[in-house]
Amino acid sequence: MPFLQENEFLDAGFVPEDRVILHADCNSFFASAESIDHPEYRKVPMAVCGDPKSRHGIILAKNDLARAYKIQTAETVYSALKKCPSLLLVPPTMGLYKRLCEQINRIYESYTDQVERFSIDESFLDVTASRPLFGTGQNIADTLRQRIRDEIGLTISVGVSYNKTFAK
Repeated sequence: MPFLQENEFLDAGFVPEDRVILHADCNSFFASAESIDHPEYRKVPMAVCGDPKSRHGIILAKNDLARAYKIQTAETVYSALKKCPSLLLVPPTMGLYKRLCEQINRIYESYTDQVERFSIDESFLDVTASRPLFGTGQNIADTLRQRIRDEIGLTISVGVSYNKTFAK
């Protein structure tokens, strides 16, 4: 079901502040996903990157150990290796990412049928009508964080507001 447009929302008797929109974003998604399949990656500085040999050598995501070396997303592999010569470089595994995102979105859909995917690891959820069943937007956000950590092994950030801009 698509998000209600502002005029439809107002026609339904709600004021904008009555809406509850969540923005859910997986933290360091590609790196975190790779660490689910390869727990040993959690013990070393690691980054998911494009193939430097085919001139796509940028950092797509990194773990916390790599972040400690001030490695940044979209930085060149060359530059990252200068900061951390022992950096483990991992190619992206799109099938894994798609599978995990499907699992995550199934969890989202257990709270609302109004889920709008924004990118592979980001979604907006309109949980306005879900509050009588699941509590406040903050309660739903907290529950989503916990379930995704417990059931999938990933961490997410969730913003809560009355519109997508402020939730993000």
